[in-house]
Order: sequence, then structure tokens, then C-alpha cells
Amino acid sequence: MKKLKLILPFLIVGWQLTSAQTVKKDVAYGDDDKQNFDVYLPQQTKTKTPAIILIHGGSWTGGDKTNMTHWLKPLQTAFPGDAIFTINYRLASREKMANAWPTQINDVDAAVTFIKNHAAEYNINTKQLILLGESAGAQLALVEGFNHDPNHNVKVVVDLFGPTDMADLYKAHHELAILMQGTPEKIPAVYADAGVLQHVSKNSPPTIIFHGTADPVVPISESDSLSVKLNEARVPFSFIRYKGKGHGWPEPEMQDTYSKTIAFIKDYLR
Repeated sequence: MKKLKLILPFLIVGWQLTSAQTVKKDVAYGDDDKQNFDVYLPQQTKTKTPAIILIHGGSWTGGDKTNMTHWLKPLQTAFPGDAIFTINYRLASREKMANAWPTQINDVDAAVTFIKNHAAEYNINTKQLILLGESAGAQLALVEGFNHDPNHNVKVVVDLFGPTDMADLYKAHHELAILMQGTPEKIPAVYADAGVLQHVSKNSPPTIIFHGTADPVVPISESDSLSVKLNEARVPFSFIRYKGKGHGWPEPEMQDTYSKTIAFIKDYLR
């Protein structure tokens, strides 16, 4: 059995950070050392800006907000007036049996709430949120945007090879039972709430999906299932498949990912 490791291992980063910004590091939104985020603010503007929130992957047990900094330059170039947040969350530990689900989504909830509560400080429009995640981070972005956003403040979700049906993913990765504290048979409601398929509705946010057809970690069927549900609910979406690519990809596909993400955000937010 392949070890479940939801992270982007093959990324080639060709961008450098811009200096035309205010950066605040390790802003605490909770008491734990992992409950923090970095925020990249544009030069001061009179208009409140959208907030782009980036969520890292790592199988819910690893990874860090710094894994998402490769998105900064393309997003800052396309949206120079927007605030960008890269968030950390508490990681599950198989050895210590700590921080099991739903710790991770609870932290995402807390981070988003903190950001909203400090909207005046960051000069953001709390009704214009974009969530972007990779792998496990994409699952968190989807759950936050589809399941935990009753006021529909999330306007776009960017999903890079994220799980959408945790019970189905369990078939390939039985170690999910440690994270979820049980099997799908014993706690079906927990698995359903950690997925998004049962939560798709006509009010779900526009979503762009990226997935490699040869992904050995998160089967592309996870994204296939989401696309079917989005289509049935008539939610605007785009589904980009990279033939023969696995769990992440290098250039030129990554540049294509940046470009298509930016175009999608412009279509459904601007």
C-alpha cells in the first residue's frame, strides 16, 4: 500500500517574491504554535480588497505554510491590490495520537474567522474570499467553502488534486482511520462531513479543479466525482486534467495552472 502523503513533491518554482508589500509573519490566531499565518498586504488602497487564503497540503500530518509561497508572485502580479494569507494549522500525529480530525478544519475555521474579525486592519472585503489549497489543503479549502460558509463569503475555490470523498479515499488508504478516529462503517457521518459531495448545491462557490490523470495518492476519481456534482447543481466550474501527471507537476504545467487559476478568479470575482 502506498503511504498517504498529500503534498506537492515535484513543484518547480520560477518566481521570486516582490518587495512592494507589507509582510506580517506568524500572526497568531490561536494559542498553539501551529495556529498562525503570514499575511502579504499590498500598498495601502482606499478600496477594501479581496482576501486570497492559501492552505498547504501534507496528508494532514505534515507540510507548512511556506509550501505555498510559490503562489505569491503570480497572484501578486495578477492581483496587486489583494491581501494574501498563507495559513498553518495543527497537524495530526500518528505516533502521539494527537490532533485528529476535525482539528484541521476547526483551525481553518478559526483562521478565517480571525481574518474576518481583523478586516479593518487588513483592509479586506470579508464578502470576497478566495480559498486555494493543494492536496489535503484543497480538501480543507473545499470543506471550508462548501460546508462551513453559510453566508457565502467564499466566492472562488481553487482545488489542486484534493480529496472530496473521504470514505472513498479510505478504500485506498486505510490509515485514514487514524486521522478520522474510526472507519467509514463506524462513523459515516464524520466521513461525510469531511467530504464535500453531499454538500454541493446551487449556492456552492465557483470552483476550478486541477488533477493529474496518473495521481497515485489521490485518485483522479475524487475530482471526477466533484465535477459531476458541480455540473448537476449548475455550479460554475472548470476541470483541468494533466495527462500522465501524478500528485503535483513541474513546468510547463505549473505555469498553466497559475494562468488558468488567475483567469478563473477574474471571471468569477472581478
